[in-house]
Amino acid sequence: MNKISLLIFIFLSILFIANGLYQGLVNDSWQALIFGVIVIILGTYSFNKKKKKK
Repeated sequence: MNKISLLIFIFLSILFIANGLYQGLVNDSWQALIFGVIVIILGTYSFNKKKKKK
């Protein structure tokens, strides 16, 4: 995994978590946080899977 992909993934992960926390605190709707965590888990799995192929 190159550094650019890692930085983009980390940046998007932070945005998903921040959006989920904001939606949860302001609107009392925690679905966005759960969705963000699922996306981060799937993205991590995908990155690890690609890393093992190389």
